[in-house]
Amino acid sequence: MKIKDRAKPKVPPVEPGVYMAVCIGVVDLGEQYSEMYKSYSNKVKFIWALPSETIEIEGKMEERQLSKEFSVATKKNSKLRTFLGGWNSKNYSDEDFMELDLFDQLGKACQLNVVLNDTGEYANVDSVMPIPKGFPAPVSKTEMFTWDMDDWNDAVFEKLPAWTQEQIKKSTQYQKYHAPETTIAVNTDTGEVCPI
Repeated sequence: MKIKDRAKPKVPPVEPGVYMAVCIGVVDLGEQYSEMYKSYSNKVKFIWALPSETIEIEGKMEERQLSKEFSVATKKNSKLRTFLGGWNSKNYSDEDFMELDLFDQLGKACQLNVVLNDTGEYANVDSVMPIPKGFPAPVSKTEMFTWDMDDWNDAVFEKLPAWTQEQIKKSTQYQKYHAPETTIAVNTDTGEVCPI
């Protein structure tokens, strides 16, 4: 048994190309650690539905979804600023960009240029473009959602997709909000953990 045969994604990737899409989720992932850069930065994730592409999941036809994650950075050449400028057809001034509410992207339609990774197993959003003038915007049937780390709500958190919850749990904010309230002590002789 080879690992590559067992580690393949369960859902085949979307084929490369340009798709009409609707933003159905904007998720504040909080402060996340980057192994590559050995530092923490605030992250945001945009999630899109592709109304023209469906797949059967647990006996139900669902719209295909794609997502892209960004560090929240304000530099003119930051990936987030460039991406949002393309999506919104706007060359942001520093002042305008600082006032931008990322949750306002929820429900906005766009075109996504999709490419496959090196192995062809995963589809990635490469770039974004606005819908051409005169074209009808796509409409998604998928329920939309946002998550704001500064407005923690356990009931809302439980409704988020499991993979989104797992990412949020890695944030420094989650660790702070959910730190153990009980102080514990470890008996060095027996290894037994006891509350203090």
